Amino acid sequence: MFFFLLLLILLTYLFKRKTYDPIIKGAAKLFFKIVLVRVKTEGLENVDKNQSYTIMGNHVSMFDIPLLFAYIPVPFNGIEAAEHFKAPIYGWALRRYGNIPINRKNARESFKSIMNGANLIKSGTSVVILPEGTRSLKPEMGNFKKFPFILAQKAEAPILPFGFSGLWKINNKTSWHITPGKVIMKFGKPIEANVVKNMEIDELIQLTKERIEGLITAP
Repeated sequence: MFFFLLLLILLTYLFKRKTYDPIIKGAAKLFFKIVLVRVKTEGLENVDKNQSYTIMGNHVSMFDIPLLFAYIPVPFNGIEAAEHFKAPIYGWALRRYGNIPINRKNARESFKSIMNGANLIKSGTSVVILPEGTRSLKPEMGNFKKFPFILAQKAEAPILPFGFSGLWKINNKTSWHITPGKVIMKFGKPIEANVVKNMEIDELIQLTKERIEGLITAP
């Protein structure tokens, strides 16, 4: 992971994003082969490569982010907790890639981050935001935060749901141990922009959670 992050940082200084994104995807896929994790993607036919999305899924493991780098088929940036950006190397890589920090302890600053994300989606780059806000301590998803859905409504774009299956057994928040195995990353049908825009937040949260749960086939 350390060398993957260094590569990402170096490439952002040498090339434009269109050039280095495929290299990053290839390096991330190689990483999973090295740690003996087999990854299968399903539902790619649901992803329009000419559309920008608010992308949401379950937050299982420290491997979530490299999996997203490797297998999301559209250009994207992520919104992550501000404290992640203070970490050596990892935080530097996040900033160089263009991810957006969110201060979860300050509502005003959080809203600014949400608006930055919404503007990014409107400009044509999808945004990943994991609605649980932190990795779950159990295989089942935790409660969803409201800010990701405010972002989705401000962006006026579809929500693209995905689900990780099998990742909990490979690595989770309760341990640093990595168990080789198989992960399925499944993309669902997007929740259309007009539905996102017109639903009440609580209803949209429930709908999105149901869509993500329907994509998860194993802990």
